[in-house]
Amino acid sequence: MPLPKIKPVQIQSKSTWKNSGSDVCAVVVDESCIKDGKIEDARLKEIDADLGLVISELVALNEFKGTWLQSHTTLAAVKSVAKIVIVVGAGPLKDQLPARARQVGLKITEQLLKSEGHKVCVLGSSVLFNTKETQQQMMVGLRQGAFKYPSMNPKPEAIEKLQRPLDVTLVGTLSVEEIVKVNALSVAMEDCRLLQDGPPNVVTPKYVSEFVTEKAAKYGVKVEVMGAQKLRSMGFNALMAVAGGSANEPQLIVCDYTPANYTKTIAFVGKGLTMDTGGYSLKPANSQVGMKYDMSGSAVVLNSIMAIAELKLPVRVIAVGAMVENMVDAHAYRVGDVIKSLSGKTIEIFNTDAEGRVVLSDALYYTSTTFNPDCIVEYSTLTGAMVVSLGHVGAGVFPFNNDKLGALVQKASDTTGEKIWVLPTWEEYAEDVKGVMADVNNVQTTAGSAGSATAAQFLNEFVEGKPYIHIDIAGVADANQSIGYPRKTGSGYGVQLTVELAKMFAEGAFP
Repeated sequence: MPLPKIKPVQIQSKSTWKNSGSDVCAVVVDESCIKDGKIEDARLKEIDADLGLVISELVALNEFKGTWLQSHTTLAAVKSVAKIVIVVGAGPLKDQLPARARQVGLKITEQLLKSEGHKVCVLGSSVLFNTKETQQQMMVGLRQGAFKYPSMNPKPEAIEKLQRPLDVTLVGTLSVEEIVKVNALSVAMEDCRLLQDGPPNVVTPKYVSEFVTEKAAKYGVKVEVMGAQKLRSMGFNALMAVAGGSANEPQLIVCDYTPANYTKTIAFVGKGLTMDTGGYSLKPANSQVGMKYDMSGSAVVLNSIMAIAELKLPVRVIAVGAMVENMVDAHAYRVGDVIKSLSGKTIEIFNTDAEGRVVLSDALYYTSTTFNPDCIVEYSTLTGAMVVSLGHVGAGVFPFNNDKLGALVQKASDTTGEKIWVLPTWEEYAEDVKGVMADVNNVQTTAGSAGSATAAQFLNEFVEGKPYIHIDIAGVADANQSIGYPRKTGSGYGVQLTVELAKMFAEGAFP
């Protein structure tokens, strides 16, 4: 069954909004532009006059103050300019302007879709228009706001509505190249979210490999897919142990983008559990809801490399997605099993629901030894402890084997607005996963210990000392408050962070 199509969005940027032919005018307003029931900002006064003073009327009636994400939709007074006016508040000045710009874009689309408008002009008086970075993020948010996983059995009228594109004109300073970047990022995020939201009986490991292979052909990215027979023969015993209980064959998807000229190689590795029941350490029924999102790490890296290739960044990028299901049957791995991993290290299984790290142990070792990258960045929905730590606002970052990595990811986060928090990698955490029957245990042995940190230390055992960044996206993959997506839908979090890290490597940010 093919994944459904999503609503197309066309974006352009112009320096003026006059004669744009738009049926909707979306105006973004900082809270500081309004005071005591009056418009105080010259730019906003000019826009308001062209629209027939509809904004000042809303302000005078106390229906709009420009507070954070406050919105109001009204009919325009000057029909030759627009039929509908949407005003959105950008609130007071705060930090993390890229994330705020993206949320404003999401809000614009939310109101736009309610208005049935299809040709919109976006302008305003806000600091969010001051830089190209925030303008780009507003457009990324606008595109992501138009994303909705369609019905698997849509009515004809719904299909017709879905196929009608949104035509967006940003009154700003974005160049053609910058619009290309917006679209490249947006497409990668949309494809990531399609795979995240797709039902697990459709989005199986095999389906993901076919999806990625088809996409890669378009972008000139090389793909190798390894199935069960090859993985078993190569010694991927840890990955195969987790996959053992499933009727769906595991797939290791390896994408390679190699530009003509490059000096650095960066590898991105993703956890790809297309369904996680917990195995014999079975999750309660309610905890299994949403476990189709356990493949989000792979969805991120396998789609990000397509955007990197389209943007032609001068850095070699490897993306590895380890796609399996964790199910229960007579062949499933068990608590107490000792598994010899691809690296030769043995793993004792204390909990079959701590399966992601077991799968990643083989994927990380393979990536490290096969491609010898300058750095490995890995994404995984790894621990519930991360949700306890950071909620649904940001991801936890654990940098290993190079003291500059944490600052590198923080800078990428500041640029993209995908929030992170760099967490400690103290050696005591590594002690907590050392084994007795085996080299390592797949969960910590100290009750109540830092589950996210010990899981990160487990993974670091398999990167052969390479500079390594573990990013735990358990709290943000399908419920991201900092971006503004509704809960329990794929967020695409990590795509922009990945592309920005690749860009930084290409520019020599990592020695």
